[in-house]
Amino acid sequence: MAVKDKIMSASTEKIVTYTIGAGITYFLIVKPLLVKFGIIKSEAEIKAEKERDANVDTYIDEVLRRQSPTKTLGEWTIIGNQIYEFLRYSGASDNKEGAMVQVMRVKNDADLATLIKAFGTRQEYFLGIAYGGLQGLVSFINSNLSASQKATINDNFLRKGIKFRF
Repeated sequence: MAVKDKIMSASTEKIVTYTIGAGITYFLIVKPLLVKFGIIKSEAEIKAEKERDANVDTYIDEVLRRQSPTKTLGEWTIIGNQIYEFLRYSGASDNKEGAMVQVMRVKNDADLATLIKAFGTRQEYFLGIAYGGLQGLVSFINSNLSASQKATINDNFLRKGIKFRF
């Protein structure tokens, strides 16, 4: 009976040691690498995204009280779906120029607010594998388009008198 207890305690001790080792390895090596490669978001990125989302929600509410969109919610939903199809497979088969054209179809702040609302939150894929969390239109544009492409969109918005910038 005493031999069986020693075997069980040695086995249990081994499992606990491996579990602790795996936890330390994950938090000290694996998780920082996943954050660095952009597979998971850091705490600072999550906090910034929540603040940005709150600001975007405020923007949407304020704009839709002041202006009316030039297209229906259904039309903006179709455009949002097209943008998603153009950008959802980053790194493999995205169509950034097509997404830019669709985003630049907005004519006023209310159009952009309606497009952001119609887009909702969606999953992004890298080489066919889902990664990151659900993202809204602003996150999709910021993570998939280059600085020069966003500058082109922002210049288009400036000429149309749209206050929002990517």
